[in-house]
Amino acid sequence: MKEFNLIITSKRRNEIRCEKEFLVLSNILGLENVEIERTKFSGVIICKIEEDPMNFIKRAKKIIEEDPWSFRYIQRIIPIQKVCEINKIKDVVKDLQIPKDSTFKIVVNKRGSNVKSKEIIEEIASIINGKVDLENPDFIIDVEIIEDIVGLSLIKEEDIISIPKLQEKILSSEIE
Repeated sequence: MKEFNLIITSKRRNEIRCEKEFLVLSNILGLENVEIERTKFSGVIICKIEEDPMNFIKRAKKIIEEDPWSFRYIQRIIPIQKVCEINKIKDVVKDLQIPKDSTFKIVVNKRGSNVKSKEIIEEIASIINGKVDLENPDFIIDVEIIEDIVGLSLIKEEDIISIPKLQEKILSSEIE
């Protein structure tokens, strides 16, 4: 699958269970035509849905926050806004518009690629207008590399569903 708009991660060797869990979530949200493909990298699944991935994340997060412990196999769901070949990153990043006076950081996750993260970060940073803030950025330029295909997104921290973080947040609030 060359076009995808979600990356779903699971613990290693739980991909089949993760897929089933995601299909249940998709069904609850009324999605049709969900395409799922396991990558050759353990714990990494790519998915194509017909809904805008950012809208899906918002809707899914509401369901997951109600009972994050009912999700045992999905670890994270990452929205992908643009997909390109690795040598086209610079062209595609130009389309990601960071609002004026906003801060950003670049996060690179590589799977099966020899390209250096530092080179990708330098290439992207050279064309982005904005101030870098590695601690508390307004936006994250998320670069998900799977061999020679790249998924890019301009997102906020809360746009990535991390079920372990949601569970931890609930546990820490119960302790207080």
